[in-house]
Amino acid sequence: MLTPEHMQQIVDRYLAAINAGDMPAVMALYAEDALVEDPVGTEPKRGDAILQFYTNAFSGGAKAELTGPVRISAKAAAFPFRAEINGAASQVTIVDVIDIFEFNPDGKIARMTAHFGPANITVRNA
Repeated sequence: MLTPEHMQQIVDRYLAAINAGDMPAVMALYAEDALVEDPVGTEPKRGDAILQFYTNAFSGGAKAELTGPVRISAKAAAFPFRAEINGAASQVTIVDVIDIFEFNPDGKIARMTAHFGPANITVRNA
């Protein structure tokens, strides 16, 4: 059953999996037919393209942390966070991101949208 507690747990597990570099754990949170649009306005990803996206985005390691409370509605959770992503040649910091998870009746993420733009991104060369 989809409850506010369940949706909060999914957000917590998502951030913990990203911080651990555990992309299979991230994928386990998604429904089989999920859609990811990160950031909004880019080509939506489905299936294996979602795993490829997460693997490419966080292959050098990342630190993601909530910067405010998770907002929960009937079937969605929106949460503010910041991420520091370590690449071979640079460190990327993205601040004031809002991710929105829309859940299916089974409690899996059916759709994820990430809301941020160029003003939220800082790149430092290594």
